Amino acid sequence: MHLGPSARRQVLAACGLVALSGVAWMVIGWNLDAADYSNPLRTWRHRALVLHGVAAYALLWIAGRLYALHQQGNWRAQRNRASGLGLSLALLLLAASGLTLYYPPHEDWRDAFSMLHQILGAALVLLIPLHVWLGKKGRQQRRKHADGPQGL
Repeated sequence: MHLGPSARRQVLAACGLVALSGVAWMVIGWNLDAADYSNPLRTWRHRALVLHGVAAYALLWIAGRLYALHQQGNWRAQRNRASGLGLSLALLLLAASGLTLYYPPHEDWRDAFSMLHQILGAALVLLIPLHVWLGKKGRQQRRKHADGPQGL
């Protein structure tokens, strides 16, 4: 069961917004002096972080809907399991590392969790197109196999 156009747009919009806001937060941070609290970029960085959090909640809600509509059926049909499992695991780890950044168990760990969160975010951005491509490839192979040998 592949995603319909509306669900696909929702997934891509939420993922895009999460990715872009996360990248904006990182890029703005590279241009900030940690000791300069008067820099107006701090306000924009905060806004990017708030947008990132709101978009992440939306993405998690969409992922929950996908579990019932997309993942269960394809898991039972044994379709695209490896990349789907990778996507789900990356999303769960992103959610956990995001919570850890918000509620750190220890302040000294924040930088390590931040780096992990950024790496997982980059992985998710790469895993989504891979998952879509593998799904399309699998559908094409199933159609080709269902049509049987041609020209006989």
